[in-house]
Amino acid sequence: MNRYLAGLAAIVAAVSLTSPAFAADSELMSLFKRLCVQPGAAMAPALAKADAEGWMKVPEGTFSGDEFKEMTSMDARFHVEGEGFKMIFVGVGELDTELGKTTVDICFVASSKADPIATKAETQAFARVQPSASMSVGNQTMWFYTDGRNGRREAETLPDAELRTAIQTRATRFVLFQTEPDLVMVGYAIPRI
Repeated sequence: MNRYLAGLAAIVAAVSLTSPAFAADSELMSLFKRLCVQPGAAMAPALAKADAEGWMKVPEGTFSGDEFKEMTSMDARFHVEGEGFKMIFVGVGELDTELGKTTVDICFVASSKADPIATKAETQAFARVQPSASMSVGNQTMWFYTDGRNGRREAETLPDAELRTAIQTRATRFVLFQTEPDLVMVGYAIPRI
């Protein structure tokens, strides 16, 4: 994997079996599509949707570790339900890569009650390409794809010139599935140069 992809994968990961076609989305996948995918991982519309649903702002300083140093702006909301909670994290990060200054819009949703096996299957069905072997490690699976005239394709294997064009036209996407103790996360990121 080239340094460019390694850098993008790192920023997406730091902040973050096909299911039957007729199956309804789980609550976490519905949140992912509504709060992250529909607004194109853009902060303002994603936060506006969470605010309209009564989610609370995560206290300042919650996301202050070194893993967030590439983030130029970020915000989060959470919603408590009984003994569980849901969260949305949105942000914009910047990297210097071999393709130039790259900005990444990032949106994650998380739930303390989601089923990790079912959610991973739903995430795979959403991505519709094979996971990236070089960007998937341990508790994290990542898909990197592009949508274009030739349909959806894995972006990791594209020649640099084609990858640059896909990123310039905002046609590439990262999708991330990650588990932490008592937490399941699904993320969406759109790089741009």
